[in-house]
Amino acid sequence: MLTYLIFLTVGVIIGITSSLFGFGGGFLVVPALFWLLPHAHVPTHLVMHVAVATSLTIMMLNSINSTWTHTRRGHINWAIFFSIAPAIAIGSILGAFLSIWISGNTLRYSFICFLSAIIIRNLLNLNKEFKTVSPAEIKLPPAYLLKTMGLGIGAIATLLGVGGSVLTVPLLRRSKMRMINAVALAAPLSLPVALFGATSYYIIGLHIAGLSNGFEGLIYLPAFFGIGLGGFIGVPLGARIGHHLPDRFYARIYILLQILVILFMLKHQN
Repeated sequence: MLTYLIFLTVGVIIGITSSLFGFGGGFLVVPALFWLLPHAHVPTHLVMHVAVATSLTIMMLNSINSTWTHTRRGHINWAIFFSIAPAIAIGSILGAFLSIWISGNTLRYSFICFLSAIIIRNLLNLNKEFKTVSPAEIKLPPAYLLKTMGLGIGAIATLLGVGGSVLTVPLLRRSKMRMINAVALAAPLSLPVALFGATSYYIIGLHIAGLSNGFEGLIYLPAFFGIGLGGFIGVPLGARIGHHLPDRFYARIYILLQILVILFMLKHQN
């Protein structure tokens, strides 16, 4: 019972951050599970695999939950979603295939460098539109460029086992979209990443011996249900908070969270 309460508490926190910032997948769930799973008697050599697999499954649930919540508040621009989602879905499939050939450290260092470049631009005011936007009409890149970006977003997000918010939100901010709408749109755009990633780990887990009851593939069901239920409590709270945050302040918090993500990833390189 204590294990479920811990997972539930973690789920509430992750649900808030998932709805508030579009973060809550691999950035928060994986480290939480990496610490908790050994106490739940998950085999040591499978802890990281189970953490990633369960994280992607939870991400799928949180994305649906967050999408529904933001839709009710009118935060999501569905026309933009349908213009980029197919490319992200294709990129997610490519990313799942490429993950077999690319080492984890190479992916992590590449991601850290990419995210660091985005943050540096923001902090140096070279990308002022991220910190504040005018009420001007949204200006997306040309269709061919948007689809190319979607392919890259889907591939990178699936390779890293995280949602695509860290890539989609800066893109949408440069297109003059308010922070609450950019974060809201990141929720449904994370679904292809979660769906293809979780399915792959489920299939892989079916061929691994030594897993006890409580598993579906490499997905640990007690964590999935506990954190998933907590997400249903936390997501509406996050959306409610985000609805009342000043746009400029909201964007600054998002950048700060990105910096914390980089520090965590650097700390866990080895």
